[in-house]
Amino acid sequence: MTKPEIAIVDYPGALPSAVYGIEDMLSFGPQGERWDLHRLSEHAEVDFAAIILPPSKRAVGFDEAPWLIPWLQQQTAQGALVCSACAGLSWVAGAGLDRGRRVTTHWGLEQRFRDHFPELNLDTAPLLIEHSDLITAGGMMAWIDLSLVIIERLAGQDAALDVARNFIVSPNRRDQRRFRRFLPELRHGDAEILRAQHHIDSALQDPLKIADLADIAGLAPRSFLRRFTRATGLKPTEYLQALRVDRARDLLLQTRDSTEQIGFAVGYTDSSAFQKIFKRLAGQSPAEFRRAFRQGDFAG
Repeated sequence: MTKPEIAIVDYPGALPSAVYGIEDMLSFGPQGERWDLHRLSEHAEVDFAAIILPPSKRAVGFDEAPWLIPWLQQQTAQGALVCSACAGLSWVAGAGLDRGRRVTTHWGLEQRFRDHFPELNLDTAPLLIEHSDLITAGGMMAWIDLSLVIIERLAGQDAALDVARNFIVSPNRRDQRRFRRFLPELRHGDAEILRAQHHIDSALQDPLKIADLADIAGLAPRSFLRRFTRATGLKPTEYLQALRVDRARDLLLQTRDSTEQIGFAVGYTDSSAFQKIFKRLAGQSPAEFRRAFRQGDFAG
């Protein structure tokens, strides 16, 4: 089986300590043998499983790496997981990979991002914000937490905990928030279905109908259903429910919003239906999950 490829983008101005630190964490121990790691400073004709945009030691200049934005867009269209830390979010915003979803960066850069990217849905309270194909991290040292998340996604929780122990960094923040996470398959090679998946991830709050998703994919509804199930292993309704419950878990731990507010935020207008689906998929009610897995006061 071909090893997944991971790229650390050493763009002009990228913080060297983060570039090499991420490389060290991802290369450590047996999990480092599970993928091929690349440090990139120019375009590469490889389909990457994950791409990491480290923090920058200065303002990011798009004209200094004109290849990077179209390359990121191409990689995302092929199912890559794109990850940014701190000012690395500039490349995500420039490429439009956020697609209106919540993202985070260093709190000190908030106003700069709001000035340059007024449409960005920026929330600098969480250290990490995850989506199916996008992870954004906050402060300059958040690349440590970001590295653990990537290891967990690609090699499992045990591998991430092993790295955390050996580097003597706390995995608790990630271990709590990623309890039984739904990690959908994106690298199946079906471009039309991936386009529908990207739309679902960007529009969870909206009513999503099979006919509309089929139209986005450019397929007849029956063909869409067959190909979606084959590519993801789930029917569209099952996939949507799993993704909405997964997003609700984050909101239960990151905010003080009520169950009703969180259900609405992930697309459920009926609170009782939301609670029923959440309990079926998570094994607990939203209130029980929040009590059991929220350590400290994440909401600030």
